[in-house]
Amino acid sequence: MINKQTIVHVVIAALLVVAVIAAGVSSSRHVGDPVCGTAQIIVKDSTERQYVHAGELQQMLHQAGLWPVGRTLSQISSHEIEQHLLTHPMLRSAECYELAKGEVRIVVRQRQPMMLVRGDEHYYLDTDRKMMPVRASVNTPVVVVSGRIGRQQAEGEMYDFVEWLQDNDFWRDKIRSIRVVTPKMIELTDESDGHSYTIVLGQLTGAEKRMDELQVLYEKGFDKLRTGYPKYKQIDLQYKGQIVGRM
Repeated sequence: MINKQTIVHVVIAALLVVAVIAAGVSSSRHVGDPVCGTAQIIVKDSTERQYVHAGELQQMLHQAGLWPVGRTLSQISSHEIEQHLLTHPMLRSAECYELAKGEVRIVVRQRQPMMLVRGDEHYYLDTDRKMMPVRASVNTPVVVVSGRIGRQQAEGEMYDFVEWLQDNDFWRDKIRSIRVVTPKMIELTDESDGHSYTIVLGQLTGAEKRMDELQVLYEKGFDKLRTGYPKYKQIDLQYKGQIVGRM
């Protein structure tokens, strides 16, 4: 006859066996599927501009239940983390990947503004020709385009012209302000020489050629005067083959 003490010993032995098996299963699971112990967010271009901080992005992932620390690597979706981060209006790209020993690294890059539009709408266009919201953290100097400009012109011929200005060593630091009087009457402001004057550009078609002609006048005409550029209030480039200066 089995007494109670024997039954107790059998139960205890069985429980110990179950505990050992469970521990082994758990151990084998963690060996093959390690838990994320640390996660790092790197804002790759933070030395050039600081529109977003790693702490803000970490909080964003916490709120969405996507912060990887404490989860096994099989529970972490790099794609889901990347796609959620890209909903942030200041981010251009996001990459999430796993390192050795349960570490996750997230690398993001910020969007870069090309020009600021101040018309019926107020927004930036970035280097991908996409709309970018105006935020206090965006303080990068860019060309400001104001006046009667619609989105189609801003994203099309105006963007092309501003991009040309930024690639031009002579005009890049001279022209920081563009005014759209009408879609075919564009005025530029040059304040680089301590003297503000207006360049009447007219329509944007052929604008680069007319600006090249004005550059030749600056370099081979005005410089020969040895007294600096004349203090014109306006330089008109609308007329074919002519540059008209008004004092």
